[in-house]
Amino acid sequence: MRQIYFDNAATTPLDPAVISAMEEIHSGNYGNPSSIHSSGQRSKVKLEQSRTTIASYIGAQPGEIIFTSGGTESDNLAIIGTAMSNRDKGRKIISTRIEHPAVLQSLYYLAERGFEIDYLSINRNGGVDLAQLEKMTDENTILVSVMLANNETGIILDLEPIIEIVKQKGILFHTDAIQALGRTKLDVQNPGIDLLSLSSHKIYGPQGIGVLYLRSGVKIKSQMVGGAQEINRRAGTENLPAIVGFASAIRELEAKKDEIKRTKKLRDLFEKLLIEKIPGVEINGGNTERLCTHSNVYFPFISGDGMLMNLDMNGIAVSTGSACSSGSAMPSHVLTALGYERKQVENSVRFSFGRFNTEEEVDIAVNAIYKLFKRAGKN
Repeated sequence: MRQIYFDNAATTPLDPAVISAMEEIHSGNYGNPSSIHSSGQRSKVKLEQSRTTIASYIGAQPGEIIFTSGGTESDNLAIIGTAMSNRDKGRKIISTRIEHPAVLQSLYYLAERGFEIDYLSINRNGGVDLAQLEKMTDENTILVSVMLANNETGIILDLEPIIEIVKQKGILFHTDAIQALGRTKLDVQNPGIDLLSLSSHKIYGPQGIGVLYLRSGVKIKSQMVGGAQEINRRAGTENLPAIVGFASAIRELEAKKDEIKRTKKLRDLFEKLLIEKIPGVEINGGNTERLCTHSNVYFPFISGDGMLMNLDMNGIAVSTGSACSSGSAMPSHVLTALGYERKQVENSVRFSFGRFNTEEEVDIAVNAIYKLFKRAGKN
């Protein structure tokens, strides 16, 4: 059976150029970057070249890039590290309820240790209540964390007015930009982000490697001990093959400048065909700016889990939400927080498109869904 992969928001396949770059490290540059002998120093050069490549792509300086084990650790380090480093200044953190579990669980961890966590109201279009933010922020607030783009719906949040308020009050700002990398423009110099989380495996790079951008002068408390790597900010021997793979994936983004346009065309075709063929289908977040990759669809005639299983039996991979929440019996916390009714939450599925998908695959998926619709007796 032909396999069709429409779950690129969960993870992407490795690009061939990335595989080649990693194989070169595995076969030759096996020295520890912290070693002073020539083999170690050759690895050090590769490490710093990769750091420079990634920094340049987001408008950062190389010294502002911290390598981590992935997006989850980057979010953990940003939020918990900032809280622990600034707890003498205050113990209040503000975020939203549509964040990735890596952010939410970090906030729950801090709440159990005496920190005050407040959550901003957010509408279906990703709009934050700025008046509420003004009221929430006080002298005890040390951090505001709001994602750049949502991992389930793909809605892009307008961070500039949020950051304007935060900066006026001298509060640090973090954004989880993991879904946004390669799918919308990132520039840490505008609008002025203090901490930003990234992950390689959303852009056709390897799993198990991430980055935390930390603006120069901003202090965090390391959450890993045992070594002086990453300028004492994250202990542990750097995963050089994965880091080189991450940098290679970034270079491929730069080379494939038409990728966003092409992916959006596929996504839009998919939604157009669905809406034409099946009455009652709705696109969650479809009336606002979204990432080119994401389509979160409500099907009135079948549950999300039912759709997922039926499509999987037809060789089509999709998801009902964050891969980090798989196995949970709870409905999507994102759609719930955005105010959707329970049936719409339970009957929604995320399709996410990528570099290696084709129009033919879109046609196959839409036809498979239409057959399920007919089978449900809804024709």
